[in-house]
Amino acid sequence: MKTLRHNPMAWVIGTLLVALLPQLASMPAHLVAITLAPIAWRGAAEIRGWRPLPTWLRLGVTLATLVVLVGTYGNLLGRRAAVGLLSLMLALKLLETFRARDARIVASLSLFLCATQFLFTQGLVMVAYGAACTVGALVALALIARREAFAVSARPAPPGRGVLGELGFGARLAALAVPLALALFLFFPRWGSPLWGVPERSLDAKSGLSDSMAPGTIQSLFMDDSPAFRAIFDGDLPRRQDLYWRGPVLWEFDGRQWETSWMGRNHQAERLPDPESAPYRYEVQLEPHERHWLFALDYPAVIPPEANRLSLDYQLLTRRGVTRLTAYEMVSDPGFIDSPTLRNTLRGMALALPDDFNPRTREMMERWRAETDNDATLVRRVLEHFNQEDFRYTLNPPLLSRHTVDEFLFETRAGFCEHYASTFAVMMRMAGIPSRVVTGYQGGWYNELGNYVLVRQSDAHAWAEVWLPGTGWTRIDPTAAVAPSRVERGALDALDARRYLFDYEWLRNVRNAFDWVNRGWNDWVIAFDARRQSGLLGFMGIGRLGTRGLVALLGLSMLVAGALVVPWLWRLGRDRERDPVVRQWRRFLARLRKAGAPVTVAMGPLEVAHAAAGHPGLDPVRVSRITQSYMNLRYASRVEDREILLRELKRFRTRSET
Repeated sequence: MKTLRHNPMAWVIGTLLVALLPQLASMPAHLVAITLAPIAWRGAAEIRGWRPLPTWLRLGVTLATLVVLVGTYGNLLGRRAAVGLLSLMLALKLLETFRARDARIVASLSLFLCATQFLFTQGLVMVAYGAACTVGALVALALIARREAFAVSARPAPPGRGVLGELGFGARLAALAVPLALALFLFFPRWGSPLWGVPERSLDAKSGLSDSMAPGTIQSLFMDDSPAFRAIFDGDLPRRQDLYWRGPVLWEFDGRQWETSWMGRNHQAERLPDPESAPYRYEVQLEPHERHWLFALDYPAVIPPEANRLSLDYQLLTRRGVTRLTAYEMVSDPGFIDSPTLRNTLRGMALALPDDFNPRTREMMERWRAETDNDATLVRRVLEHFNQEDFRYTLNPPLLSRHTVDEFLFETRAGFCEHYASTFAVMMRMAGIPSRVVTGYQGGWYNELGNYVLVRQSDAHAWAEVWLPGTGWTRIDPTAAVAPSRVERGALDALDARRYLFDYEWLRNVRNAFDWVNRGWNDWVIAFDARRQSGLLGFMGIGRLGTRGLVALLGLSMLVAGALVVPWLWRLGRDRERDPVVRQWRRFLARLRKAGAPVTVAMGPLEVAHAAAGHPGLDPVRVSRITQSYMNLRYASRVEDREILLRELKRFRTRSET
């Protein structure tokens, strides 16, 4: 183990493993095994002294790995597939990494692999991840250079520092780049929008809600505690029961799955609420989810610049997928009447059902329809049925087959929010009441430190809307009839058991409170755009600068940063001798030269004594004693003279100095 601490290959393998961590977490299990296998083999080869595998075997393994990778992802066009290819090729490269050149390539490309992970997330934790990869790679490269340098003289490399010492050396090297990086970050001219974006066809790591819903779709998000967005309200917060964040609206049902409609997506809303009288004004900070929608409370009264339209079903849509942190101002009016009159085309869409599905539910709804006076009364009757019968809100409902609604209503009676929303909407359509399913998020966690509402992916929710005369599209949440705590306190409090081993409330509270730090990171780093740059310059007392002014300021700041870094680089690059005897010997030679003796560093001890002999400013006896002791220590290995020699060297002064 002590040998491995200073083994360059051990550091190369360790750096690659750190760089792989985020990618391994998102890879299918079989690709994880394929990636780790060559790394494990190379580690064992380093410990046991194995020879490299035959070339034909390495080529065969590489081709087989490529076949598996393409079979897993379908192609290599997406970001996740491309980064997976890089990860696998780097791992396989270790099978032939037995030379310094190959080890240097793996260490360097590990930094590139680390950089690719910023395509998927730029959270605060990535700072620690990037720093760990950088420091590890710098240590590996330094150890490779050390071993390579001593290999020329056929001598083993010195043991060097301990693990903490090596890490400290790498950290100091990385710190040299901080001043210049900070200058570039603060003063490099920013544009209002990115010059380039991620191609639409490569958005393969989608997260959050989709534009379709089937049993289990939203349930899978319940295990994901990553932030979806944050909302900062002007004035009082809405009640938790009113925090319904509108997302995709689903019209089309095939018997199992709900999907959005072309008309709902592509036709624009005919009118908007009055923004002046709307009660809720807030800013949303949306995390990238690579979809084409923004989230807002019912009902959006403005269309922010980040959206290109408000759809017919009042969903905010963007032209391109949201691939970066997006902040936008919103105004909402929950009292707005959506569609006081319903066009026949939309009515037909909101009543359509596939044939030959759920006959028992259809029979029951036809009977209830005949027994009920009006639509509102029938809605209440269905909600009372959910509330009074033995229905359960659960994270692990039984699987459903062909007649999903029949099985849910009459047999299993256990489900998540999508089960209740889907079942309710189907029951309404069977009774002749137009209905649709709305997906989005419900609730959120109020962060007192930052005075904002944090909405996580686990807050994903589905509810229904029915069209009623006089009130238009009206929100109905059947889940609230079964589990009122889901709406009043959140999805996590509505379940009896924990989702996983460490799913404790106090841990969730700590994580939610820490999100205040993440929000600050988003505000001042991820979302540092032209507007924030201008505000920073104003705070520094610098007026608005054009591109040329920013370039000049950037050049000046880089000069200042360079003035701070160059002396450090010069000091770091000096040949600093760690042996105190040699260090004192060189100071001794410097004093001799200052006294006028013609000595150089290249001279041996006898040559130094001869050059200093007879010089009027020097004591020849003392000089001879020092040179003889140095020669005995260096060439006769008389280590007992070491301390005596050190004292003599430290006390030596020329006659002009005494």
